[in-house]
Amino acid sequence: MRILQIRFKNLNSLSGEWQIDLTEPAYTADGIFAITGPTGAGKSTLLDAICLALYGRTPRQSRVNASQNEVMSRQTGECFAEVVFETPQGRWCCHWSQHRSRKRPDGSLQQPRHEVSEADTGKVLVTRLKDVADTIERLTGMDFDRFTRSMLLAQGGFAAFLQADPDERAPILEQITGTSIYSDISIAVHRRKGEEKQKLEQLKAAQLGLQLLDDDEEATLSRELAALDEQVREQQQQVEHQQSLVNWRLQLDREHEQLKRLQQDQERLDQDWQAFTPQQQVLEQALKAEALRPDFAPLCQRRRDLAQAQEGMSRLQAQLPELEKSTHQAGVQLDRAVQHRQQAEEELERQQPLLRQLREQDYAIGLKQKELQQMRAQLPADVLQGPAPDPDLLVTAIQQTESELKVLLGNDNRDELKQQQEEIRTRGESLGELRGLVRQSDELTQEHQALVAGLAEQDRQQQLGQEQLLQVRKEIETLLREQQDLQKLQRLADRIADLEQQRHELEAGKPCPLCGSTEHPWRSQHPPELSEEKARLHTLESRLATRQSELQQLEIGQARLLAQIGSQRQQTERLLQKLQALESPIQQCLQPLGWQTCPSREVIEQAYRDTGEHWKQLKQRLDRIDALEVEQKRQQQEQQRQQQRLAVDGVEAELAELRQQRAALSPEPDTDALEKRLQASVVQARTVQEQAQAEAHRCEQMLNQRRLQISDSEASMRRLQDETEQMQSAFMQALSQSQFKDEAQLQAALKPAEQLQQLQRQAEMLKSRGAELKALRDRCEQAVTVLQQQALSNEPIEHLEDALQQLKAHQAQLLQQRGSLQQQLSRNESLKQQFGEQQRAIDAQQRELSRWEQLHELIGSADGKKFRNFAQGLTFELMVGHANRQLQKMSDRYLLVRDAEQPLELNVIDNYQAGEIRSTKNLSGGESFLISLALALGLSGMASRNVRVDSLFLDEGFGTLDEEALETALDTLSGLQQEGKLIGVISHVQALKDRISTRIEVSPVSGGRSRITGPGCRRLD
Repeated sequence: MRILQIRFKNLNSLSGEWQIDLTEPAYTADGIFAITGPTGAGKSTLLDAICLALYGRTPRQSRVNASQNEVMSRQTGECFAEVVFETPQGRWCCHWSQHRSRKRPDGSLQQPRHEVSEADTGKVLVTRLKDVADTIERLTGMDFDRFTRSMLLAQGGFAAFLQADPDERAPILEQITGTSIYSDISIAVHRRKGEEKQKLEQLKAAQLGLQLLDDDEEATLSRELAALDEQVREQQQQVEHQQSLVNWRLQLDREHEQLKRLQQDQERLDQDWQAFTPQQQVLEQALKAEALRPDFAPLCQRRRDLAQAQEGMSRLQAQLPELEKSTHQAGVQLDRAVQHRQQAEEELERQQPLLRQLREQDYAIGLKQKELQQMRAQLPADVLQGPAPDPDLLVTAIQQTESELKVLLGNDNRDELKQQQEEIRTRGESLGELRGLVRQSDELTQEHQALVAGLAEQDRQQQLGQEQLLQVRKEIETLLREQQDLQKLQRLADRIADLEQQRHELEAGKPCPLCGSTEHPWRSQHPPELSEEKARLHTLESRLATRQSELQQLEIGQARLLAQIGSQRQQTERLLQKLQALESPIQQCLQPLGWQTCPSREVIEQAYRDTGEHWKQLKQRLDRIDALEVEQKRQQQEQQRQQQRLAVDGVEAELAELRQQRAALSPEPDTDALEKRLQASVVQARTVQEQAQAEAHRCEQMLNQRRLQISDSEASMRRLQDETEQMQSAFMQALSQSQFKDEAQLQAALKPAEQLQQLQRQAEMLKSRGAELKALRDRCEQAVTVLQQQALSNEPIEHLEDALQQLKAHQAQLLQQRGSLQQQLSRNESLKQQFGEQQRAIDAQQRELSRWEQLHELIGSADGKKFRNFAQGLTFELMVGHANRQLQKMSDRYLLVRDAEQPLELNVIDNYQAGEIRSTKNLSGGESFLISLALALGLSGMASRNVRVDSLFLDEGFGTLDEEALETALDTLSGLQQEGKLIGVISHVQALKDRISTRIEVSPVSGGRSRITGPGCRRLD
């Protein structure tokens, strides 16, 4: 991952919008730059901007949200941070922003916004805060903690670790390396073991609460239940018999009551028939009249149609005079419209010659105006203002520029100089690549030698450990055999003590029932207590536990040592492969340089510096040539603009003359408007004529239509009159044959359809009720006869129901007793099942608890120290290995080693003092810085894992170094350029300015603000 560009606005003391382009040649040439400035100026704000853009937080403020924001500049209403970075997948842009309400300084904070996009296309990938965090981790391979440990290296944490007490080292190392998860795992195992133990105790307590019946109680309850079942069956038979008697008596009484109600219903029906008699007569007359309705109803409808036709004829004849008057007026308006149209067309034809002359003149003026506009558009506004300049002065300046350009070019041309510059640049690149490859080869060789020496030492330690492991195993076998012998003696003594009562029952001369002996020496004597053997067994078990613990530690150590040896061998093979892989690139770099063999590093460095100086001189010469060519081109353009100005003045004079000629032809300024007015008059006259013609046609159509309607109405009336007379004759003949005297008597007898249907429904209902009552009365009389013939009992219903209730009460008592017994037996059976399930759960929980107890024995603890210290020891050992490789690049004097007794204690081997082992607390300020820097670079290599980190930022720590140590540290950091890394050093030390040419200056200004200056730095607002 490489940081390419940083852009931010209103962060801490750096108010306003700023941009830092880290792709400038100044950064890529040296590979190291300094961020300098006084304390508090805002140097670390640049790192805050990177963290905000990527992760929405900073190392100094873990939360930046709508409730708090301490990074926004004071008296501002918005801030943002943006970073463009590059990974093997491509180039990406990450933007974070936040503003206050209405972007006012006193407004409330709003929710931050975060997004990731493609840097080349601008396509937005994600905008949700959680999705942005996941996307950044996927693209970079680092979360916030790994990013700050891999790219933002601060030696303060390691300096505190080196000077801390033993009890304080663990939390500091945990914070630096991010191994807090091991403490959490250890505490979680301890807590889980307690939870599983509590579950087991709860299961056992629940099992103790289950009270089961013994076998005798269960058998007694089963016998009592069988006897009660027999009594319940007998009682059920008696209840059913008594219930049949009660049902017979109840049914007989219901039938008698039903018969009485049916007789009463028949009497009410007779009364209803008597009341319906008048309506029955009306119904009969109406049914007779319905026979004449098919002839009478069409006659009435035809009479109504004839009346409506006569009324419509009267309305049509009344409208006819008004329509004739409207038709005459429409004809007069049409004649006037035709005359007005002819006049407008004659005026348009008369003005056509003048319109043609005006158009020709307008076209000439338009061409001249267009020509003038094009000429003016090609010239700047300042050239058109004022009088035309003197061309002689510009000619003199052009001659001077050409003379200076000839002097700079000499006998060469610009393309040849460019070719020379490209050849020098190519040679410089080859030298730079060769310098990096040679340096990398030397470093790999030193690292391989150190690994070979360390591997031999580890093999010797592994052999010694194996011998010690065999010795401990033999000693444990001996102790186990001795333990078994002592345990047999102890079990024998316990068995003898258990036979105390049997010993006293032995009699002299009688054989022992156990062994058959007639002699009993221990009948009156106490057997030996074996107290000495017990003490030996206790001591032996303690020694055995100690040796087994030692064996476990030795096995763990051997496994760890074997893993380290395997890792070291793999690393040695990888280093050899890397060294072999470097031979081909080195030979490829030597060919374009013309060298047969690879020279020393000093020769390569001198050649690289000479090439760079030659390239800079040639670049300055080419830059001056480019500037003169640009100036020459500008002067030529200025000369051309002067000539164009003179041409503009001539065109303006011609345009003024054309406008005077146009005004003399006609005062009308717009020819198109004049023609449009004449054409509009013609169009309007034609439109008026068409409207008048349409109105005359419409009036004539309406008049003809009305006359036709009157003719049709007269024919319809004659037809209706004939049909009415025919239907009247047929109806009178049918009426004379009926019982009705005249039409009025018929209309009185006719009833509406609803009333007629209602009368019919009432008659049908009365008939239906009579038939239903007769059927019910016949069935009821038959049922009474059948029940009286059965004669099951003579007792009244009250006595029968009392006897039934007594039998049911006794039955309920028996059922209650039987239910109680069944419940007891069912509950006991359920408890048996629960007991078995509880026992299986207890066994399973016991197995689960044993598993967690074993894990707790290995890594569990209440404070998390057991697993954390073990994991931190491995992590710290790996980090020390990475740190030693970085430390060897700085100085061959120091080597870091872990203390054998204190896993988190770090010592330093001083090779300049005969390999003396020194404590890190006795280091000087400069030595502590070098050790801290090596640890920080080692941690960066660990934290980045498989992620390539091409940008590093180091914050402070250089002030404690002397001249030599400072030079060594800077050379080491500059050497990282060969790995493609860009190193940023943040410091206020003045000496850095003399050693690092590329610098970003953070300078305070008034009002607590600061500004940034340096390559690629600029203010955007």
